[in-house]
Amino acid sequence: MFARAYGSAIRPINLGRELLGLIDSMDKTSPINPNFVVKLNAEDYAAFADIEKHLLRELAEAATQFAEQNDLTHSEPFSVTLMVDDAVKSGAFEIASEPSPEKNLNTKQIDPKPTMVMPVITVAPMVEAKLILKTGEQIVLDGDSLKIGRQASCRIVFNDSNVSREHAQMRRTSDGWKILDLGSTNGTKINGTKISDEQLLVNGDEISFGTSGAKFEIS
Repeated sequence: MFARAYGSAIRPINLGRELLGLIDSMDKTSPINPNFVVKLNAEDYAAFADIEKHLLRELAEAATQFAEQNDLTHSEPFSVTLMVDDAVKSGAFEIASEPSPEKNLNTKQIDPKPTMVMPVITVAPMVEAKLILKTGEQIVLDGDSLKIGRQASCRIVFNDSNVSREHAQMRRTSDGWKILDLGSTNGTKINGTKISDEQLLVNGDEISFGTSGAKFEIS
């Protein structure tokens, strides 16, 4: 998802994999705690400084999508923060589930369960969103927004007279990717249902733009 070089051995895909692994290991009989802290050595933290905001948004989005796919409940939106911890060696990291900063610390109810920590063990691809066209072409969704239409300036172009010049727009949000029809002539449909306002996409959704279409997929 971040195709660039880092001054650290840690990659965003490492962080994403371990975050989802930690969520998957949580007790699912009650709403899970959606607040997480990634602990890094100062050197590794500095390597992510210029993309920190975007990285944390990507991790929160991945967690949200994972919870949705696995029917996991949570009382508030997912949040992820980075923290320097010199006890963590360079090239390693820890992810911990932390209490909400808004939680009343004076309450007499104390959770006896220790904080769960997941150190770096494996490397695997982070959750990635893409559109799969009917031609088989796969378009990875990057950036914060993109337009779909017949016009050459659109990020995704359909050479189809049934597709409007600027047919629809997709944008990344804290909840995941959403799509909005831009007043197209033939409309935009999700799984055969025409949309009239912005809709959140989930894995496997079939999107139609006039007579053209694509499948939304998370991998």
